[in-house]
Amino acid sequence: MKTALEILVCVLICSFASYSTRADFRQQQVPVSKATQIDDEPVYKGKEVDKKVVVKSKPEPDYTDAARNHNIEGKVVIRCIFASSGEIKNLHVIKGLSYGLTESAIEAAKKIKFKPAMKNGKAVSVWMELQYNFWL
Repeated sequence: MKTALEILVCVLICSFASYSTRADFRQQQVPVSKATQIDDEPVYKGKEVDKKVVVKSKPEPDYTDAARNHNIEGKVVIRCIFASSGEIKNLHVIKGLSYGLTESAIEAAKKIKFKPAMKNGKAVSVWMELQYNFWL
């Protein structure tokens, strides 16, 4: 039969091992890439430009049948670059949803039409965050 002290030591060791495992996991997570250049040109934050991106069209994503059947609701958050060339590049999912809603949001994001941001009279690339809401 174990004494109270042996049990306490065992609990402390197990707790520490569990904590250190969680800490190691947090340290191993790779942060979202924050490129400062793309195609040999700088990528700016929205507040660093003279004129912001002008979105001409932002198609809505499709609500998949599977997500509708499972009553999945929420939002998908995507961080991407609105490139000076007029393309959406470097898409990173910050928050996703199941049953194809994340993929649907990514496809919609790729179809966005926009006028690039401007800095010193020149079209430049900027980081943007997109949110797509899915509510039944």
